[in-house]
Parts: sequence; C-alpha cells; structure tokens
Amino acid sequence: MMDRAPVSFEERQRLMHWLGRCDTIAGSASYIVNGYPETQVQVLRLELKLAAADGVDWRRIYGFIYEGWHTRRPLFPDVDTMASFMEQDP
Repeated sequence: MMDRAPVSFEERQRLMHWLGRCDTIAGSASYIVNGYPETQVQVLRLELKLAAADGVDWRRIYGFIYEGWHTRRPLFPDVDTMASFMEQDP
C-alpha cells in the first residue's frame, strides 16, 4: 500500500500537503475534549475525499495517519473499513 514512491516533485508536494492537513485533523484533541470523537473521523474522511479529488492516493495518506494515531484514537477505522466508508459516501 505505501511502497509506491511519488514520481515527481509536484506529486510529493501534494502528498505532503494533504498528509499535513489530515495529520492536523487526526492530532486535534478538540473533538475528544468536546465529546464528539466520531466527528473527527467524518472530518478526516471528507479531507481524504478532497485529497483523492486532487489526485493523491488517499489510502496512502490514511495508512500513515492510522499507523501514527490509531492507538490514541480508537475510533479510527482500519484502512479497509475506511475504504468501505469512502465508497459509501457520495
């Protein structure tokens, strides 16, 4: 899943841009503090959809996010479950 290296500088830049945006959402404690952790997953999913629309591999981004945050964010679905959510949403 995460073994394909970006082929161009522009692709790397886009990947890093979206990875940074998604990591910021994943790292935000405000969802937990305010009592709406499930909203964090919804917001992250929307951001992943925007990344996909920009031509970035959302699975690659979410793989990094999940690896880094799933122990501290137990509501984060695994990559396959997130894929099924991504396919369900319009």
